[in-house]
This record gives sequence, structure tokens and C-alpha cells, in this order.
Amino acid sequence: MNARALMAVLCALALSACGSTTRPPLANAAAAKPTAAPAAAAGATAPAAAEPEYSYSSVGKRDPFRSYLVELSQENTFSSRCSTPLGRYDIEQLKLVAVITGLEDPVAMVESPTGVGYTVRRGACIGKNGGTVAAVRSGEVVVSEWVVRADGSRDSTQTVLRLPKAALNLEE
Repeated sequence: MNARALMAVLCALALSACGSTTRPPLANAAAAKPTAAPAAAAGATAPAAAEPEYSYSSVGKRDPFRSYLVELSQENTFSSRCSTPLGRYDIEQLKLVAVITGLEDPVAMVESPTGVGYTVRRGACIGKNGGTVAAVRSGEVVVSEWVVRADGSRDSTQTVLRLPKAALNLEE
């Protein structure tokens, strides 16, 4: 018995032990010739048509090799669109330290929970919800942001950061 025929026999035995009913294709043409079955010799009819080959369609299905957490984070892209360092903190975590008004474009300084100070102007991105500085006024900074409710709807809110009484307020 040659090596290919031996391999075909071993594969057939392994598949029959696993409960599979299909045979793997044989390597050489001589081994691929079917032998006459006793039922065919007795005049039985030919077997029914072969089953159609299965084909997989990925339409409407998620990629099994892509993390589900990545898909969740992409659904909430509006909440993380602030790529500045101030986008890592909630608005309530930030502390207003100083305001400089009287300029054409007023400037404020906010302090992060880590103690680092950042300057902000009108239009700056701030907060985890992608808020923007709407106004810098004397003694306060107004931040507009979109907040997601429990039912999935979005609301526009305005948060006011105020200077503590002992803070620096410079007016020119």
C-alpha cells in the first residue's frame, strides 16, 4: 500500500471515529474511483442528487475577530470627541482658577484634578461630553455640552464654572 492510500484510510477512520459522514477528497485518481456498491449491482436506483454546497454570507453579521468593546466605543464617539487634555475630565472635576477679561478674546485658567493648569478661550473643547466654552465672563466660564439621558436622547446643557472668592480676577 502506498503512502497516499494509507493516509486516505487513516483520514477516513479518523472522520468515522468523530461521527462525520463525509469523506475527504483523495489525493490520487486511482484511489478516487468508487467501487461498485452491492445495492448498485442488484439494480437499485441511483442515489438522490448531492446536497448543495454551503456558502457563508457575512451580510448583517458583526466581525467575530473584532472586539465588541470597540464597537461600543464607536457608538459614543460624540462623547469623546474632545482630544485635548481637558477632555479627560468631567466639567465638575475642573476648578476655575483665574479669569482675564477686558481683552478682545477673554482668557480663563482652569485646573485639572492633577493640579495642572490650562488656559481656555471661547470655543475651546473641554470635558468628557465634548463641551465647548461658550463664554468667558468676569468671574465665571460658561460651558455648553451635550449630555446623554438614560433613554438615549441628548440634551444641551450649560454648566457655569465660578471663581472662588479668594481667586484672581483681572480686568483691564
